[in-house]
Amino acid sequence: MTSNSSTEPGARRRLRIVSWNCHGSIGRGGRCDPERTLAVIAALDPDILALQEVDGRSHLGRRALAFEFFAARLGGYLVEARTVPRERRDYGHLLWSRGRVLRSGVHFLPGGRIEPRAAVDAVCQTALGPVRVLATHLGLGPWSRRVQARFLASTIGADAGQLVALGDFNEWRHGGPVDAALCERLPVRVSVPSWPARWPLVHMDRLYASSAFQATARAVPAWMAHASDHLPLVVDLLPAEPSGITAGPVPRRTSSP
Repeated sequence: MTSNSSTEPGARRRLRIVSWNCHGSIGRGGRCDPERTLAVIAALDPDILALQEVDGRSHLGRRALAFEFFAARLGGYLVEARTVPRERRDYGHLLWSRGRVLRSGVHFLPGGRIEPRAAVDAVCQTALGPVRVLATHLGLGPWSRRVQARFLASTIGADAGQLVALGDFNEWRHGGPVDAALCERLPVRVSVPSWPARWPLVHMDRLYASSAFQATARAVPAWMAHASDHLPLVVDLLPAEPSGITAGPVPRRTSSP
């Protein structure tokens, strides 16, 4: 994929980040199509991508070796969180970066009663310099989400620096306990209605950022609603203005080309 970061003389540096629950590459009609997933990613042209529900469970109609497929086709740098490991049929999520991953790890989160949950914790080299990224997919239960969000917040030091947390937070309430835990440390919040993809109502997919950034959500083409049960969240980050931080407008998805 070609870089979308601003390179023209005098242009402000920009970092495009995408979070997407790709639903095991199953879209409308129930067909598993990893190539369609790749087409969406290529069209969005991210610098950093958090991809949830990477799913190789062929016994459930997905394609085996899903992590291996994305690793081979995306290029760049990947950090994997294989939360449900099975031979050739792993399930979980990943973080992809166009720039080098300077360091990385995976936190396995508390409260995973229904299924194990994790967060990728990586520092990525970007056009804005090193950026720490926490990429996650939180639990379905309210108690699990609460303790998992508190755990994530606890990993953030006194000076967050250039840090973003993003993913599918599975929180229906726009201002629920997950939001409260993360906004206290990461005051820049961007979300759009992203689920269900066909008629998006719920802000499940979000990005939280430190005050080092200003953030703007970008609309996605309507055809992408066919590719998953979630719409991608697309956010452009810029260095914060000296006067402070604002989150940009939150557009709805655009019409088909």
